[in-house]
Amino acid sequence: MDAVAVLIITLVFITVLAFSRKVPIFLTLFSGAVLMGLLAGFGYEQVINWTIKGIGSTFTGFAVVILSGIVIVRLLYDQGLLDIIISGLSFGTKDRDINAGILGYILAVPTTCCMTTYMMLAPAMKKEGDINPKSNRPLYLLAVGSIISYVLIFPTPVTIPIITALAPEYSIFNLDAITIPLSLGILVIIMLLFRFLYRSTKGNGEEKDGNKGVNKVGDTGGDINGETAESAEPVRTEKTAANLKLRAWAPFIVMIATTLAGFFIFHLSHIIIMQTIMLAGLITALALAPADIRMKSFSEGTKFAGLILFDLCAAGAIGRVIRESGLASGITDSMIPVLPDILIPFIVTAIFAIAQGSRVTTAVIASEIIAASGLAATIHPIPMILMIAAGTCFVVFFTDPYFWLVQKTTGDDIKTVLKNYTLPLAVAAVIIFVVALLLTAFFFPYVEDAALLMG
Repeated sequence: MDAVAVLIITLVFITVLAFSRKVPIFLTLFSGAVLMGLLAGFGYEQVINWTIKGIGSTFTGFAVVILSGIVIVRLLYDQGLLDIIISGLSFGTKDRDINAGILGYILAVPTTCCMTTYMMLAPAMKKEGDINPKSNRPLYLLAVGSIISYVLIFPTPVTIPIITALAPEYSIFNLDAITIPLSLGILVIIMLLFRFLYRSTKGNGEEKDGNKGVNKVGDTGGDINGETAESAEPVRTEKTAANLKLRAWAPFIVMIATTLAGFFIFHLSHIIIMQTIMLAGLITALALAPADIRMKSFSEGTKFAGLILFDLCAAGAIGRVIRESGLASGITDSMIPVLPDILIPFIVTAIFAIAQGSRVTTAVIASEIIAASGLAATIHPIPMILMIAAGTCFVVFFTDPYFWLVQKTTGDDIKTVLKNYTLPLAVAAVIIFVVALLLTAFFFPYVEDAALLMG
């Protein structure tokens, strides 16, 4: 069967299952991987072998990173230290919308998981009992802000495989010198967009006395593991002792120091640095946690990490089938003769993002496909990386686990989530896309060997 037809049928299959919300994400994506392989004309045993390898390779690459990030969050939560982090990153503003966007943007990089960042901060981003239609705006900005930095700034599980596959020798500082200002500008634009989107709802449901109603942040109060938020010890940040502040910030300080040491002293590879900095942060958080909290938090964090990790592994199974079956190269080969080179990374990435939802797996698949196609020899790394980043968030909907997490915590209907989550991310993708085109046109033109421009 034609590669495009296989992808379309698989996408429809995954979308129907995801939209029904009656099948776990892991089974939805895993069955989609199997269906894709069978439609491509391969035997059942071969397809299952590919899916198992895809699950295994994804687990190997991200198990330590995801486990460490989530356990760190859980340890901070159980000690009541998240208030210190939130206060320290609020920069003096009392606007919850601005705080939410900034916090999501900043913390998604060190936690290495935008969903973890969202679940960590969501309970604090909505006022208790607020029924104002605008009350969910901070939650959407938190989600969108976390994704913007996650797909653009190095190091994250999205940017690491892109750099490793396409430009392993390129300076990550040169990359971040462009992507950090770009991502901040996009965040500001998205915040302005939200003010426009909610303008028509001004005054609806507002109450003068302070928002009476039911807290809708999650079904159980917004805890990252479905427990009530009352289990966390409240912390009054203005009177917090210095040792509590140290316990709150120490994991992140150690992670930054480990990153610098890994690059400048030990010259570690990008992948090893990511594993190392997350382990360093985890060990620090565990060492500073009280004994009665340490094991409980680790156990609870591990349970939740398993849910996220296995969903990601199922997306990895789809990626493996796409690569092994030749579907990826077939689609790319059909594009190269008819499309400008600079557009292909964006289109390829967007197709696979729609098909399997995971930004990380999409980045891995797209990077490998583009590396094999030879496009890296003619396109400068900067616009090529931006095109892939744009593709990961251009169409974000039912196959994306984050979409359903936001829908659950806001309690909004699907149409509203599409408006306030999918649409802003599409706007961000378009901005990144346009910037990549402009950079190609005026600063990084096509060359016979783009590697000559690296450094």
